[in-house]
Amino acid sequence: MSSENSNKALQPRQASRNLWRAAMLMVLLLAAALRWSQPGLVEFKYDEAHITQIALGIAGGGSLPLLSGGTTLGIQRSAFDAYLLAAPLALLGGHIEAAVWWVAALGVIAVALTYALGRRVAGRRAGTLAALFMAANPWLVFYDRKLWAHIQVVFSVLLLLMAWQVVAHGRRRAAFWFPVVAALQSLTHILALVQALSWLAAVLVAPRRWWRRETAWGVLAGLGLMVPYAWALATRWQAQGATALDAPVSTSVATIARSIRGAWQQAFYLFTGAGFSGLAALTPEGNPWWQTAATLAIPVSLLMIVGILRTVRWSRGGAGSIGARLLLAWTVGPVLMLSLGVMQVALQYWTVLLPLPALYLALGLDGIAAWVARRQRPRWILAGAAGAALAIALVWIGSYSALLGAVNAGWGATAFGVPLSRWQQTLATARDWATRLGTQEVRVAVDGVDPGYDSEPAAAASLIGNPPWARFVAPQRPPALLMAYDRPSLYLWAIRDAETEALLARVGERVWKQPLGVGHADAQLYILPPAQNADLGIPLVQLSPQPVFDAGMALVGYAFPETIKAEEAAVVTLVWRVLDPSQEVRQRDFTAFNHVISASGERVAQVDGLALLSRDWWPGDVLVQRYQIVVPEPGSYRWRVGLYSRADEGRAQVSTGGDHVDLGPLIVR
Repeated sequence: MSSENSNKALQPRQASRNLWRAAMLMVLLLAAALRWSQPGLVEFKYDEAHITQIALGIAGGGSLPLLSGGTTLGIQRSAFDAYLLAAPLALLGGHIEAAVWWVAALGVIAVALTYALGRRVAGRRAGTLAALFMAANPWLVFYDRKLWAHIQVVFSVLLLLMAWQVVAHGRRRAAFWFPVVAALQSLTHILALVQALSWLAAVLVAPRRWWRRETAWGVLAGLGLMVPYAWALATRWQAQGATALDAPVSTSVATIARSIRGAWQQAFYLFTGAGFSGLAALTPEGNPWWQTAATLAIPVSLLMIVGILRTVRWSRGGAGSIGARLLLAWTVGPVLMLSLGVMQVALQYWTVLLPLPALYLALGLDGIAAWVARRQRPRWILAGAAGAALAIALVWIGSYSALLGAVNAGWGATAFGVPLSRWQQTLATARDWATRLGTQEVRVAVDGVDPGYDSEPAAAASLIGNPPWARFVAPQRPPALLMAYDRPSLYLWAIRDAETEALLARVGERVWKQPLGVGHADAQLYILPPAQNADLGIPLVQLSPQPVFDAGMALVGYAFPETIKAEEAAVVTLVWRVLDPSQEVRQRDFTAFNHVISASGERVAQVDGLALLSRDWWPGDVLVQRYQIVVPEPGSYRWRVGLYSRADEGRAQVSTGGDHVDLGPLIVR
């Protein structure tokens, strides 16, 4: 054959390659556009805020932790995911949108890796279709933007690609890197263990193809990466006396049956794009995109089943049989782990399995098109298959866009959470009012603030800084107030609590209010006057001199009700002023004790606690602390108050001597 004829024969092939390259480029651009669009509309709840605050601390040159937050299994997570977020935060000056862009970029990389995997399994067409599934699936796009532990997919598809390289092509380097990447995936979140059976299955499918030396070195390297995390975990368990698994696991038949039904319903939603409207607490009937996605769920499922059947047929023999067996074996692991309730099933756990449904959908659609093309005009059949794939992708894109529109309009009840942009708007307004008042402090009360020891921060902590910028007040019954002694205070209130709101409005003035979204309390700003001349609406008894505790607190005064009836709840108010607590006091977790003492010296009632953790005590704070107490019998009593450490139960000493102050009398009729 002449060179001219040879070039003519190669031209169609080159044109075909260029066409598929252009198609794949468009898929990657689509994946990036969906994941990078409106980064401020990413949900920002408790978990996102916590991991972001840790990452901001690392990016700012603070501590370098080994552990992060907890999991549903009761096991602390590694802080590796925080380090992944810290890099873009450090490069772009701590802007949280940078972290959103970064985790979204990992999702785009997962799309590219899915193409590489699909191409090796069944060619460019199947690879492009599988990548399109990953690029447009609305649930995956949503999870690819989350600032928490939802960066599992890129590890999952990379591991499957490496296993394919080893099993189908005998690549030595892939055998080494497989256990290393598996260890890194485990460090991002404990849910990586969902794939533990898949890792084992990849070896058992073709044990002779795994290069022993390379695999052994990879296992040693992976274990080495896990050592710091294991050491930190063991140290924490030893210090707290905790067991490895704190979460109860039920094994009853009924519980397992419910778990299986719930798990497969979640898988059905995730794989087919159905049920997406639930994130905004809306029904599919409320939007044509969501309704169409629900209708398409069955055909999409059938295409996946065709792809699975095609893979089963390949596994029976032939050149691709060992690769097909790998895909089927890899599928079994997560399915068993999630369906049988080994761990608490949540929708995001199924994301580790998503590369497989993408491949099965591509194989199903490609297989049907190839089968029909043998009997009809191939060009039109293949064009129809591409059109069907684009139609599914279009519906999924519309579903996701409709969700962003609903969230932007103020929807997103509890399932979605308050978007990052709305928190930023709220806190920008708070900072503006703080500047007007000449203060850098904002008293904050938002959902997610846990007043307990070693608590995790809420959303506002990551955005406004804690402390001294954000001062967290634990919501209590009856409510407490945190004020400044000699200057006005700014309160950011975002909890549904009519009693506290009434108290804030009575003592100060509400200057701003903004809805955070359907299903969430409104954000409100209150300005409170300086505590030294505030009207608390109660007959406060000023103590002179003020008893000073060596924990850095002074008792300013108290208020007893005029009439207290036996066996009925009464509210007593104490006013504390923070002086200059030492770092030791902050670390020892001081709180207050209150004893009601009879004339004979007997303790007849007790109530403890403060609405402000000692680690958050700052000079100039005034805490108006209210207690509800029931005294069983009439009489004249003394109210004994003091401070003690919850860490070691040691009591603070009073400057006048002793470890407590007696107030009163408290008259009960």
